[in-house]
Amino acid sequence: MQDGWTDEAGYVAVDDQNDCVLGSLKRKGSTVRFLLTRKFDTCDSHDYVIEDGTVHLVYATGPGPLRRLEGLRLTRAQHGFQRAQLLKVMEEPPPFPSDTKFADFLNDKASLGKKGCLDHVNVPSQETTYWCRLLKLPADFAYKKHVIRYEANIQKGSEALVHHMELFHCEAPVDEELPAWNGPCSSPDRPEPLEVCKRVIAAWAMGAPPLAYPEEAGLSVGGSDYSPYVMLEVHYNNPSHRAGYVDSSGITIYYTGELRRFDVGILEIGLEYTDKMAIPPRQPAFELTGYCISECTRVALPKSGITLVAAQLHTHLAGERVWVRHVRGGVELPEMARDDHFSTHFQEIRQFKRGRTVQLMPVRAL
Repeated sequence: MQDGWTDEAGYVAVDDQNDCVLGSLKRKGSTVRFLLTRKFDTCDSHDYVIEDGTVHLVYATGPGPLRRLEGLRLTRAQHGFQRAQLLKVMEEPPPFPSDTKFADFLNDKASLGKKGCLDHVNVPSQETTYWCRLLKLPADFAYKKHVIRYEANIQKGSEALVHHMELFHCEAPVDEELPAWNGPCSSPDRPEPLEVCKRVIAAWAMGAPPLAYPEEAGLSVGGSDYSPYVMLEVHYNNPSHRAGYVDSSGITIYYTGELRRFDVGILEIGLEYTDKMAIPPRQPAFELTGYCISECTRVALPKSGITLVAAQLHTHLAGERVWVRHVRGGVELPEMARDDHFSTHFQEIRQFKRGRTVQLMPVRAL
């Protein structure tokens, strides 16, 4: 076990200051498991500072044994990387209430209590496809329920194809029948009445684990004046332009009729996808800023404010760093969220650390 660093060409140099300690090592067949201990910040200019955000773990393998680390060129070895959040909140989710049910909203059909396989999506060979399908909630959502957890339901073999998914509620009159749709989201043939399908129920992106809400809160879905229609949107990323992909992925939600004390809401802030966001050519770096101004929070929030428990940062391909600032009366408070090594291919909803919730009050700005 050695502490090393690489230059821009991928050559390894052994660090004069060894900050890595091998805790344990177990070998079983071709699998090796080891425990490595290191300070988050070693104050060593050659060491990476382990922060709350995304970490790109680079690895290289080759024929062994490896006699010498100094001078090894990683780019000539078999190498790759894995994105992770090393400083993740690792808490067991609250137990399910006794009446918990689940519902699948898949790109075959919505099924309750089983995994159906009908009418899959034949994914186009183009690089980017947004596919939308209109579905209906199960009948028991005629009464208000709390969604307490949701997760991705990825068809086996589609793990690298499905980039992200969202489930939207269609805010239409409860007795209005919406026209069926199963096709590209931006198609000119998509019925105009489906423009009301915009309120987020669940959102998942590549690499994200299931999301469980705190035991005192749930996302309100259903009721006597609640439209039963939802829209599943799936972003397929097919950079190799491969034809022949067939997919039935979607989202699974878990819900209960034992309503919790608080309703969960989703606050979306940032920038619109318009030409106003255009970056001038040949910029080495460029900052784009979106505001939720104090006048908005004054009107939108209750006097007691709202409690924030998690955050998801989002950009498209050009984004490399994202953070959320919190301002009260012109004075900046601690940041709500930050990722200095952001990747659009790893967009988790990250829960705040144990014991840390953020109270957002009226007249504050983000």
